[in-house]
Amino acid sequence: MMTQCPQCGSTEIIPDLIVFTDETTGGHKPAHVKLLEPEPAKRPFVWIPKEVTSGFRAAVCGACGHTQLYAANHAEILESHKKGYTGKTYSLNMIAIP
Repeated sequence: MMTQCPQCGSTEIIPDLIVFTDETTGGHKPAHVKLLEPEPAKRPFVWIPKEVTSGFRAAVCGACGHTQLYAANHAEILESHKKGYTGKTYSLNMIAIP
């Protein structure tokens, strides 16, 4: 997490802020990334990919406004990436029909 601003050197940092988008106003989730399990070579008749999501937190410099984003659960995202999970989406046809 940012403790000193790389832009101006200030230590006046506002940490751990949730990042929202305009879509969050209707009960939607805050901005996030999602990784999906890769499709198996021999996909069963009914298959729903496992997913890993991560919201973002921000650290903002109170002196100059420089902002850095951090994934909330970066370790789980990394582990999933190493297992081949991607940001690819699957249609219902791809999930339910072999």
